Amino acid sequence: MPSGTVYPILARLEQVGWVVSTWEDPAVHEEAGRPRRRFYRITEDGAEHARDALARAYRARKQPLPGWAAHPIADGGVS
Repeated sequence: MPSGTVYPILARLEQVGWVVSTWEDPAVHEEAGRPRRRFYRITEDGAEHARDALARAYRARKQPLPGWAAHPIADGGVS
């Protein structure tokens, strides 16, 4: 997906508290000679909403839910 599609979605997810973002340490990107990166991490609330949405979608298609979607994330988020 183009960045003009992905980043507005990430911004909306961050506004509702489903993801959080942090900027990369400036020393890292300067040393690598590239633009600074922004990292996004799904929150516990966001992961719960994602699991619920997946479960609804799979039930609608009458398919078994993948194992990774059925269990809470151990460390409270996904990088």
